[in-house]
Amino acid sequence: MKKEYSLCGVIIIIVTTAVISALSTGILIMRNYSTDDGQSYSEIIKDENIQEFIDVYSKLTTNYYENINKKEIIDSAISGMTSYLGDQYTGLLDEDKSSSLYDSLNAKYEGIGITIKDSYIENVLYNSSAAKAGLKMNDKIISINNINIENKTSDEIKNIINENKSNKIDLRVMRNNEILDFNNLKITSIDYPNLRYSFVENKDIGYIKIDLFSTNINKQLENALFQLNKYSGLIIDLRNNSGGYLEEAYQTAEIFLPKGSVIYSLLQKDNRKQEFKDKTNDKQDVPIVVLVNGNTASAAEILAAALKDSYGAVLVGSQTYGKGKVQHTYSLSSGEIVKYTASLWYRPNGTNIDGTGIIPDYQVENDFETNEANETIIIDNQYKKAIDIIINN
Repeated sequence: MKKEYSLCGVIIIIVTTAVISALSTGILIMRNYSTDDGQSYSEIIKDENIQEFIDVYSKLTTNYYENINKKEIIDSAISGMTSYLGDQYTGLLDEDKSSSLYDSLNAKYEGIGITIKDSYIENVLYNSSAAKAGLKMNDKIISINNINIENKTSDEIKNIINENKSNKIDLRVMRNNEILDFNNLKITSIDYPNLRYSFVENKDIGYIKIDLFSTNINKQLENALFQLNKYSGLIIDLRNNSGGYLEEAYQTAEIFLPKGSVIYSLLQKDNRKQEFKDKTNDKQDVPIVVLVNGNTASAAEILAAALKDSYGAVLVGSQTYGKGKVQHTYSLSSGEIVKYTASLWYRPNGTNIDGTGIIPDYQVENDFETNEANETIIIDNQYKKAIDIIINN
C-alpha cells in the first residue's frame, strides 16, 4: 500500500524553517564561540584606511547639501564591506530580520500562522489561527484588512500585518476561483517544537522528524528516544531542514555516535583546522536511515554526514543543498546583526560539501498526485524506501 501525505499536512509543520530560508537558505550559526578580536580600537584608529573613512564620513555628514541620516549611511558602509567579500552568507540583517532569525532559532513564532510567497500562502502552521480558520496552502491572498496586496512584495505584506494594532487580521483569499473571507484571525505567540516522533505504522521502527536545529533540539531528541523506548531501527527525517545552531547539531550527533567518533572539523583563518569528536557515552546500535533532499542544508548536512561517515547510516532521498560554511554573528546597538562566514566545515571523511552537497546512497524521488479536492498529494517513496532498508537490514 502506498503511503500518502497531503502536501498541506507535510509542509505546514516546518514554518520556522521557512522563516530562516527566507533570510538565507542554509543557516549555520555558531552560538557559543570565542574569537580573537584582533587589534584594539586605539590601534585600529591609527590605520590610515580607517582615517580616510572617518574623514569622508565627516565631510559628507557635515558638508553635503542635504541632511544625511547618519545611521543609514553607516549601514550602507557596513553593507558595502560585506558585499565586497562576495559571500552570500555574509551580510547585514536589519532589526526585523535579526529578530525573525533568532525567534526561529529559539523556536518562537508570532503571527496568524502562515508564510507567504508572491501573495500565495506557502505554509500554514499546525494549530494556528490560520489553520483553525481553514486557510490552506496555495490560497492566493487578495487583501489584508481591506488593503489590496496585488503586486506587493512578501516584505510589504508582512509589514501590513505587523502594523496592525488590533491583533486581529481579516484576509480575503481566492481558492479554485472562489473568493473566501477569513475574519478576526488572532495574532498569537507560539513556542514551537521543531522535532516530532512516532512509530512507523504497525512496525517497531522509530520515526523522528527534525525541522530545525533550534535551541534544545538535542533535549527533545533524548525525550523522543526515551518515549519510543524499544525500536528495531530509526528513520531520521532531515528533509527541508535548513540548518540552525552548530552546537545543537553537534550535541544531537553525540546521542547517536560512539565516544571518540569524529562529528566534523572546522577550517579557520590561516588554515587552522580543529576536529570535533563525540565526548559522551551515549550511542545507538540499531540501523539508521536518514532522509534528505535539496533543502537539507548546513547543520542538517553536518548531522547527515556524521551519521553516514561515523555511524554507517544509510542516506535516502535526493542530493542535499551543499552549505559547508559556518557563520558568526555580531550584534549592533540598533538591534541589527552582522552575519559573517568564519570557517568551513568538513565531513568526518575529510571532504567539504560547499556547493556540492551530499549524494545519498539511494536517490529516490517522490511522486505527486491530485485528489478530488484538487489538493496536491505526495506519494512518499523516500519514506517507503527507508522502511524497506531497515526491515531488510
